[in-house]
Amino acid sequence: MKKTNTFIAMALLAACGSALQAQVVINEVYENPPGDAQGNDDVLEFIELYGEPGMDLTGYAIGLFKGGSDGEFNEPNDIPDVYAELDEAFTLDGLSLGPNGFLVLYNGTDAQSLIPLFAPAETTGVSFFDAHIQNPNDINGNLQNDYSSSYLLIRKRPGHSVENGMSVYAPGYAMWKDENPDVDFDGKLDFGIEVPLNRDIGIPAAPAPSRMDPMQIIDEIGWSNAGGKEYVRTSEHEISQTDGFNPDAVTRIRYYASNPMLGTRINSDDEVVPTRIADESWIYGEVTGVSIDFTYDPMAYGAPTDPSGDGFADISIESDGDTFKITPGDYNDHDATGISQFRFVTGDLDFDGDVDADDLSLFDTMLLGADFDATEDYIDSDSGQPIADPSNPGMNFQSYIFQNRLANAYLAARGLDSTDGSESPSEADRVVLAGLVGDVACNEADFAEPLGELNFFDVSAFLSAFASMDASADLNGDSQFNFFDVSAYLSAYSAGCP
Repeated sequence: MKKTNTFIAMALLAACGSALQAQVVINEVYENPPGDAQGNDDVLEFIELYGEPGMDLTGYAIGLFKGGSDGEFNEPNDIPDVYAELDEAFTLDGLSLGPNGFLVLYNGTDAQSLIPLFAPAETTGVSFFDAHIQNPNDINGNLQNDYSSSYLLIRKRPGHSVENGMSVYAPGYAMWKDENPDVDFDGKLDFGIEVPLNRDIGIPAAPAPSRMDPMQIIDEIGWSNAGGKEYVRTSEHEISQTDGFNPDAVTRIRYYASNPMLGTRINSDDEVVPTRIADESWIYGEVTGVSIDFTYDPMAYGAPTDPSGDGFADISIESDGDTFKITPGDYNDHDATGISQFRFVTGDLDFDGDVDADDLSLFDTMLLGADFDATEDYIDSDSGQPIADPSNPGMNFQSYIFQNRLANAYLAARGLDSTDGSESPSEADRVVLAGLVGDVACNEADFAEPLGELNFFDVSAFLSAFASMDASADLNGDSQFNFFDVSAYLSAYSAGCP
């Protein structure tokens, strides 16, 4: 494993002449290898990214936000016994995803870490020592194993800019190791205007707030433990069920824009629990046995709902004694259990596994010509109102429009045509996408091939669907098949195709 030369990697990819997508996600985290007394944290911890091979990550960063605790003294309040902190922060300047699409940040120096021994040679590797954002008051450490964890893949953040391919940190920059990101312990990253919590039983007051937000989050995953907070943009990206254990590791196998199994499910403890996107996307749990076995404990884990089963019970991570394993620098596949992680599909902008008219619609409504740095009023999740920026009278804090799945949709869209030279999704990118999508229905009367024109075959197909009470013929969506559907069809047919 080696540090990838960004220029060479990107040049080779451009020479291929094929359409590329440039998305990137957090794919795996090994936070707490067993056997800490043997120093396994120092040589086995890692954070893994997955995305488009060769993608330049200059300007990106990874932060581990620890959520503190409010339960140590069993007090009937929400005041933390242990304050939140930015446990570790790493810069990705000058790095690219490897030729296989993976990058791994590992603890220990290049010579000390064991992770390079297990990762494929095509994986970009960099140590915590080399990637640590240099805080003059501290050095990198281990990934803290206690309290809640939130891993954020960040692009834009306050006080940061990129000049000549390197990060520049302005006065007031706060994304340093050990900085308190939430001085009022409300589960939200601070704007620098918060009133710190005070204690009356000998624990020092929280420090003055630092400005952490608004930042642009490209991907995130979080889970709660010991009464701590999560620092992700949406609770959908929080694992909802970690009772009984604080996960040693998390492994992504899916990437959804929305939760296809929204509702309840039976977890591995046979309990009915709510489900979130994170629940349907990640395997998580304790790691058992010898640390370098990288094996999840089949008695202490969580896993997505089985989409090919009854749509309710969790995927089993064990088959005939062969249990799902952590895979540093590689796809999270496991032949014995039939588990394989998602692969990005060119043109699949809404990340549902298909390239269809919905992707074209997303491109036209949200992505064409858009600015990746575009902002809008930051809306408080509790009040539903904008948050005033006291340093700019009459103005509100600005949040980045393109975050999480929408950010990755943007990255995927602008790389569809690798030769157009545009920094934003362009008409040339749309041409590529339209070719991938193929013909689409021009309106709801366009029932039959060839799509894009209306004729007798469309009328015949509609009448057939109507007679059989097929849902496609319920044009007004009232679950009835009557004159109103026929009238809606005739109106659409009369309007014709554009």
